Amino acid sequence: MRDYVVWLDYKSAHVFALNISGIEKSIVKKKLKDFRPQNKHESKVDYNAEHYFRDLATRLKDAHQILLVGPGQAKAQLQDHFTTHQANTLAKKVIAIENFGSFEHKTEKQLLAKASQFFRSYEHFNK
Repeated sequence: MRDYVVWLDYKSAHVFALNISGIEKSIVKKKLKDFRPQNKHESKVDYNAEHYFRDLATRLKDAHQILLVGPGQAKAQLQDHFTTHQANTLAKKVIAIENFGSFEHKTEKQLLAKASQFFRSYEHFNK
């Protein structure tokens, strides 16, 4: 089992898997697709978000603990997705949801410094 730090917004998620050998980084991107309502009463719900959140859930399936960070509401919506679809697994593994600015304004080093507050015993943060 691994600990994860996930920075996400509505377009992509930067996933940092914390391992004894180091930090593995990956990106999960939301697939873009046109949405056309079937009738005038159907809302323009972003159905691609469900696929995006499922892709993230698959990536995090071996999680021990998960820290969700990022700007906006995507992280809370991911937690809601976990609560609805993985209530007995991933939803219980989220240790915190923290606001953290966009990757355009923050660096990876700043993100990992924030994560070190939650994973104090992880040796790679202490280097």
